[in-house]
Amino acid sequence: MSSASILLRAWGLMMALTVLSIWAAVSDQGFVPTLAAMAAGVFKALLILWIYLDLRRSSSGWKAVFVAFLAVIALIVLAAYAAGILLGGKGAF
Repeated sequence: MSSASILLRAWGLMMALTVLSIWAAVSDQGFVPTLAAMAAGVFKALLILWIYLDLRRSSSGWKAVFVAFLAVIALIVLAAYAAGILLGGKGAF
């Protein structure tokens, strides 16, 4: 597969994930759409790292660091969202 084809497929997938994120923001139905939007965002970040920044050709150490970093960020955001719900708020920022 050519590199242009890979880039176009990655771009198309990121556009589809953007539509998913927009749906989650508009639906405002609680935790499931929020989780879907977070998962879409993390997957988009991974695509950018792997495809556009060429992390797929890096050593396993670099890959592990960036994946762990994204996981920590996602967990912090989800924890803040859950804390907002538990403290009596709606949970939206």
